Amino acid sequence: MLWSTRTEPMPRKALVGLILAILIPLTVLLYPGDLSLPSRLALAISAFTILFWTFEPVPIEYTSLIMLLLFPLLGVIPFQTTFAAFSGKAVWLVFSGMALSLAITETPLGTRLARLVLGRIGSYGKLLLSIHLLGVLSALLIPSGVVRVLILMPIIVSLLKALGEKPGSRTSAALILSLMCSTYYGGTGVLTASVPNMVVFGVMESRNISIFWGEWALYLFPVIGLLRVGCCYLLIRLLLPVRPPPMLAAIPTDTPDIPAAVTPAEKKTVGILLLGILCWAADALHGIHPATIGLALVLLCYLPGWGPLSPDRLKGVNFPILIYIAAVFAMGYALETTGFNAHLAGILTGWLDLSEADTLFKLGAITCLTVPFDFLADTAAIAGVLTPLLLDFGAGIGLPPLPTALSVAVGTSFVCIPYQSAPWVLAYSFRYVRMGQFILTMTLISALTLLLLLPLNLLYWRLIGLI
Repeated sequence: MLWSTRTEPMPRKALVGLILAILIPLTVLLYPGDLSLPSRLALAISAFTILFWTFEPVPIEYTSLIMLLLFPLLGVIPFQTTFAAFSGKAVWLVFSGMALSLAITETPLGTRLARLVLGRIGSYGKLLLSIHLLGVLSALLIPSGVVRVLILMPIIVSLLKALGEKPGSRTSAALILSLMCSTYYGGTGVLTASVPNMVVFGVMESRNISIFWGEWALYLFPVIGLLRVGCCYLLIRLLLPVRPPPMLAAIPTDTPDIPAAVTPAEKKTVGILLLGILCWAADALHGIHPATIGLALVLLCYLPGWGPLSPDRLKGVNFPILIYIAAVFAMGYALETTGFNAHLAGILTGWLDLSEADTLFKLGAITCLTVPFDFLADTAAIAGVLTPLLLDFGAGIGLPPLPTALSVAVGTSFVCIPYQSAPWVLAYSFRYVRMGQFILTMTLISALTLLLLLPLNLLYWRLIGLI
């Protein structure tokens, strides 16, 4: 056998990422600022990781493992802290979502639901609009963004399979981004639909700042929620045109690969998912964490001799993505514990003199101050760190506490890379949308929100008398 010594050239995108991932961390390490060495190491390793995640010269899970090894090896944070996420609830909630999604995609249920949808929607535009409406409705009904994704994503994936779409195609990206943008960005306007919202709400409660569910929706849902979802729909239609659009109505709904009658496995899957939705929706009553509920549902789903799937099907779960999720949390721990977050907060608030500015400008500045921190860790963690700091900062420049807290909540909804929020991480784990497609769409939506929707929302607040 003759072995070739030729290798494929590195793609230009990966080469650019590799160069940036060397130059930027070196600049951070060599810059003679007043940051401590651990802070500079944490920032340099985080920058290296983010660039590798974005440009993907190597698989994302491999980059994540490198980061998890570098933090304790270089003494940035201890080994136990670096890998603490594996004992946290968030990782196991994502695992539960992936395990439960197999019950939809590996039984005829997903295909059956997809055929049902395809038989009732006759055009590509109507399909995208329907998915956006579904995402907004789910944000109103299901509190957890991760739970919404784990319930709805398998159905969208089954629909794409029914269309014959491959991962990374324009149609695949359009449908999945339609779901994600609508349920995530629409959820900002619903108090119970976003973890950062609940974190901000908890800080408000601790300071005796009261707000009801309906008031939150009144102040944020019309512009930051619903109008932003409408912008997402138009942006996705513009970014991901499909010519000619798929002939959805022409796809047969009675294909031979689906049994005519609903199978017992499908009935059990529906029952388990309905039980999950009921338990997740009532978490305020029983106080059981969504991850605990999810793992219990997984046990039912793979119960030997009864569950819709046999235990050996758990091999289909994308376990390497859990390394990525653990790395996301480790990055947040490192930047927080080494003092980088506090240092950056001091810089951003120290040079601002807003005492003579208009109230609209002050509130806009509060939101803008939040945005850079969104790149440092999960936005829920950022909400917990920044809300007390910015409430104090706002009080110092004469801002009322309620609009200040709401401005922080708006600021934590700016995400440009999936690692910034757990629902996006889970959506990426299905690997039907490329990282570049995610980043481009999310960045444009964030820019549109910052330049157009944020000013409109502030004017709306003045119109209704909040400020």
